[in-house]
Amino acid sequence: MEAAKRPSRTYGILRAVSGVLAVGMVLLALGNIGVQFYANARDLPGPGTLSVTAHVVAALLVVGGQIVADRYADWKAPIGSLAVLVVTGVTLWTFWWA
Repeated sequence: MEAAKRPSRTYGILRAVSGVLAVGMVLLALGNIGVQFYANARDLPGPGTLSVTAHVVAALLVVGGQIVADRYADWKAPIGSLAVLVVTGVTLWTFWWA
C-alpha cells in the first residue's frame, strides 16, 4: 500500500493564504450585494451592476480555485492557489484601488 503524498510546507502556507483570500472575496461579494439592495431600497446610488456581477464571478472563481487547491496534492494545488491570488488581486485592483 502506498502512503498518501503530503504537500510541502510551502504549498500548505500558500493554500492557507489563498483560503483566507477566498473567504474574503466571498464576503466582499455578499457585502456588495447587500449594499446594492440597501441602495436600491432607498433610491441611492449603489456599487452598480458591473461591480456586483464582477465580485460574484470573482468569488465563484476563487472558490473553484480553492477547491482545486484543497483537493489535490500534485501540481494542481499550487496552480489553484495562484489562481486565487491572481483573481483576488485583479478584482481588488480594478474595483477598490484603481
